Amino acid sequence: MKSQYPIGLHINKLSRLISRKVDAAVLSAIDDNITVSQAYVIDFITDNNDRDIFQKDLEMEFDLKRSSVSLMLNNMEKHDLIKRVPVAEDARLKKIILTEKAIELSKKIAIAIDSVEGRLAENLNQDEINTFLNMLKKIRTNIE
Repeated sequence: MKSQYPIGLHINKLSRLISRKVDAAVLSAIDDNITVSQAYVIDFITDNNDRDIFQKDLEMEFDLKRSSVSLMLNNMEKHDLIKRVPVAEDARLKKIILTEKAIELSKKIAIAIDSVEGRLAENLNQDEINTFLNMLKKIRTNIE
């Protein structure tokens, strides 16, 4: 039986639209030869600068396979965006550190993402935003 309320369809369409807008904003903000995925990694590391970030964290955050993340990090290292530094407790573990070049890019990336986020919240008051976020949490719980 077809659902009377195609919530998933609307969420999916909105998700794709937001993704395209954020990707376009990020691409226009970064003039270097990096990918959108690399820009998101830079943004994630910047947002989590209070803790060490490892490859496993990126695999989990972006739901990517180890090989994909490894390839991306190798490319980012080649382009002087990150350094992988062994940790004292376990030399096999390497934390990911942003270079100065990536830190400068992170500012442009954050502005680009924030501009789209700001547009999403236009004409919404705080109560509407809170209600929407609560509804999204409920929907996520329903589907998990």
